[in-house]
Amino acid sequence: MLLGSGDRVLCSVRMTAALLALLQATPGHAQRVGYLVPAVEKDNGQAAPEYECDAPGNPMITLETQSKYKQTDSSRATIDDSANEKYLKAVVPLRAYAKGLVKIANDYVRSNPRNPAAAVCALDWLEHWASANAMTDTRSKQALFNLGQTLGGFALAYLQIRNAPDLQEDKKKRVEGWLKALGRQVVEFMDNNHEISGQNNHRYWAGLAATAAGVATNDKHLTEWGMDSARIGLSQITPEGTLPLEISRGKRARDYHIYAAEPLVATAELARSRGVDLYAENDGALTRLVDRVVASLDDSSFFEKVSGTKQEAFSDDGIGPPNRIAWLEIHQSRFPSPRIEALLASRRPLASSGLGGDLTLLFHDSK
Repeated sequence: MLLGSGDRVLCSVRMTAALLALLQATPGHAQRVGYLVPAVEKDNGQAAPEYECDAPGNPMITLETQSKYKQTDSSRATIDDSANEKYLKAVVPLRAYAKGLVKIANDYVRSNPRNPAAAVCALDWLEHWASANAMTDTRSKQALFNLGQTLGGFALAYLQIRNAPDLQEDKKKRVEGWLKALGRQVVEFMDNNHEISGQNNHRYWAGLAATAAGVATNDKHLTEWGMDSARIGLSQITPEGTLPLEISRGKRARDYHIYAAEPLVATAELARSRGVDLYAENDGALTRLVDRVVASLDDSSFFEKVSGTKQEAFSDDGIGPPNRIAWLEIHQSRFPSPRIEALLASRRPLASSGLGGDLTLLFHDSK
């Protein structure tokens, strides 16, 4: 039987709805929140909401940072202590703001019933920096990398509170305009970056920044550019689960595989909300990368063999700071693994300001 144009449109709409329903029905999804926190009925919120909202730090408008690595080291694997001290001092206000912002957004998600006053506080923080055009005067390549590494966290915080009640529309408009402007700044820089950093972990973090800003502001170009940036990384993942450009980091090859996996997994999760399955790209390359990273956390021998050098040892409990493996909560929510669950269970809650804060809160099925 031939379908008329109207029937074909209706069929297409139904198929799209069915696809999205299937994506949302992935095991473990129903009892977790994720990045896209839905609106709640006003009657289900707190009757007289209160929230102690601290003032955000002064907006950082100008940033000019330099690499913390010794420039004589071609693998960029040896830290220059003096340069690192200057770098850390320069980014303190940026990191403090990012950490404080996601904590407030997480407080809104965590509240039960939902506390709209926490969402109002998070929006005020965002609007304070947006009104000052914060981070729009980036004066070095490293500063633009810093923007790419933090913008995603800003946008993911906004996504968590965007649908809360009692938010002022004019403030939301200013915040979304600011997120778009920063996203375009990242895109323009990377589109003109023809160095290795235009194809390695820096590109994937820029991709997360653009995807998150695009989803948060309904900007199709930013979203698609960000997902395409993730594809650049996914296309490079070998059958063994490695990224050749990160192998070249010598004694930090293992460390940079972890660092590269973080934005790739977060971007894949955001892409699902647009009906795009990046997890399946390149024959499930992302899971190969995740498996390789997890296997290396307590055994660096593989990376020592392929890089030809001993790997930098982790501090703390032997696998590095908990924030470095927080992204595994996202992958675990999609592809449950007993090995990863055992790794995460004793270390929860796991949080990363660049990935939206408390990922245990957002992605762990607590029931």
